[in-house]
Amino acid sequence: MTSRKHMPALTVGDNAYERGLKHGQQFASDVAANVETYLLRFEASGLPRAEALEEAMRWQHAMESQNAEYAEEMLGLAKGSGQSAAAIALLNARYEIAFMIFGKDARKQEQATNETDGCTTFGLLSDVTADGHTWLGQNWDWIAGVHQRTLVLRIQRKNKPSLVCMTEAGIVGGKMGVNELGIGLVENGLASHLDGCNPYQKPFHMRCREVLDADCYANALSPIVATKRTCSANFVIGGAQGEIIDLETSPNHVSYLLPQQGIVTHSNHFLGAGHGDSQMEKVSPGTLFRAARMRRLLEKGERSIDVATMIAAMSDHFSFPHALCRHPDPKQAPAKQTMTTGAVLIDLEQRTMHVADGPPCEFSFVAHTVSQ
Repeated sequence: MTSRKHMPALTVGDNAYERGLKHGQQFASDVAANVETYLLRFEASGLPRAEALEEAMRWQHAMESQNAEYAEEMLGLAKGSGQSAAAIALLNARYEIAFMIFGKDARKQEQATNETDGCTTFGLLSDVTADGHTWLGQNWDWIAGVHQRTLVLRIQRKNKPSLVCMTEAGIVGGKMGVNELGIGLVENGLASHLDGCNPYQKPFHMRCREVLDADCYANALSPIVATKRTCSANFVIGGAQGEIIDLETSPNHVSYLLPQQGIVTHSNHFLGAGHGDSQMEKVSPGTLFRAARMRRLLEKGERSIDVATMIAAMSDHFSFPHALCRHPDPKQAPAKQTMTTGAVLIDLEQRTMHVADGPPCEFSFVAHTVSQ
């Protein structure tokens, strides 16, 4: 793969099938590579390819009933990329499939060198930022094979709010992003021993898209809290004019974290009660220091935190390679290696997502707005 300096962007419109078709056509090789990456990752934890694709089709049927527009975009993506419906469903349900595996790995007490996910997120209220804006940020740490198989997806439409988000090639929902109303989202993977008790509930990536589809802040919270979940996850949802709520979710429970002294940070273990046994720290112990360290580094900006302070915190290498700015660990099996595959800084007032196409110590941030 030829290394690129910046993440490519794709602008699409109102029609869901056409959105998926264009996405699939322009990123067909990356979609194919992501399918192979996940099949290899699942195989490395004992889930054979055929079984993974069978599981994906069960998710396909569930998603068709949960959000018809999302399912239509998936159909367009399959057509445009030349992939099967099962392969595209595998990508769009990959969070649930992957985190069920990670939870099983944790329960088997695999060694810490088998670390999996390591996202670190933060939110800053307007009274602690240099420009008086509300900001969200995330180092997205994930499977190294996905690095530079990603894109910035901009949806300009009339029937719902326009948005800009970052996604993996082949995934409709996006993850981190902001819409034209200044509603923004970053998130973390979590795992509880209760994961899987509610099979085939609305998947993680569909919920992410629905947050960014929202026409007001209250409605942006609904996709997270309205229904039970199959797997745990953490969602940091911000709104322009100064509102941030961090929602920790497990299959049957939601807990809430609000900014303290204008800052909220999160990594990959539960901070609230009622979620069952937290699993990720068993296979990814670095989660135990990352959120607290991110807060301390941001606090160096005192009550005037600027973008330079944010980037410096996101580029921190304490406990390298399992750091805030994560790099592949050569001691891990190739299919299990992880890294900061992308990083975002979201200015909610400006409706702008700044994106780095890999570890922020190596890749510069490029601005992408909702409107262009």
